[in-house]
Amino acid sequence: MKDLIDSKDSIKSSEKSAIFQLVDGRIGEISLVKGTLYVHFETDDEKDLTLVFTDVVGVEMFNIQNTELSKWTVSLNDPFIERARKLSEKHTEDLVCYAFWSPWLKEPIMRILASNFEIKT
Repeated sequence: MKDLIDSKDSIKSSEKSAIFQLVDGRIGEISLVKGTLYVHFETDDEKDLTLVFTDVVGVEMFNIQNTELSKWTVSLNDPFIERARKLSEKHTEDLVCYAFWSPWLKEPIMRILASNFEIKT
């Protein structure tokens, strides 16, 4: 399997996001432009990545910038997906919930609902 962090290519597809291991890093700049969310991420060994989420339906975050992260999870049945189905006028089928976790909390500090994901190095 190709190492996503060292790859010079962009990796697409929600299924491939499961192999990307977010370990000990920090989120920097976050920007949402026309339904695409750009999350700049610095790994603990100072590699810069841009996580690009497309067809974004919802974002929930609490004090995420420059906060240490321990992991991220990818879920097809997160409660945030059900809330989006009730509240959003956008297409909500095939949504994936990407959640970012702090090492000190039992709840994710950021959730992103999107239909696709890409890593740019």
